[in-house]
Amino acid sequence: MREERKSTPMAPVLGLAACLAACGGGSGSEPAPSQPQGPKTEYRCSIQVANKASEFSGKGNGEDPAKADEAAWTDVCAKLPEAERPSCRDESKWSMTKSSMSASGGGPTAHSTTLTLVAIAPMVDGEASSAVSSEEACKAALTDACAKAGSPGDCLAAGFEKKGEARSKKTQMSKN
Repeated sequence: MREERKSTPMAPVLGLAACLAACGGGSGSEPAPSQPQGPKTEYRCSIQVANKASEFSGKGNGEDPAKADEAAWTDVCAKLPEAERPSCRDESKWSMTKSSMSASGGGPTAHSTTLTLVAIAPMVDGEASSAVSSEEACKAALTDACAKAGSPGDCLAAGFEKKGEARSKKTQMSKN
């Protein structure tokens, strides 16, 4: 025959107490698990600035192409700011374009040369991030780039130009 078990009113209470002890609850001295926080978003921005390219042109005429070229060099170098004149023919500071023309109207050939010098300006990068918005991140990146370029504040108003901008957004779930 089968033996019947008798249930006592204390059995469920003892079972619950054992479960709470095994799960780490019930004593009141341990902290309650924290609620998971919402997602965190980080906006990043990178901006490149450079000094606006200064451009100078000079023209020269002559009876042969070499004389026209030399006259154009003399003209364009004279148009540079005083401090830049010694570097007028420095290819590491200036990008040069040249156009030449020769014409004869039945008489001697006339040669004309136009030289254009454009300052080679290095680009400066600025980076920043913000938890608020990409606009805030880009404002801070521009401030960073201007400071690195040696023109703190609004360097765009002081002769610099924005050459590039990259924005990104990263959203991460918190593990708390």
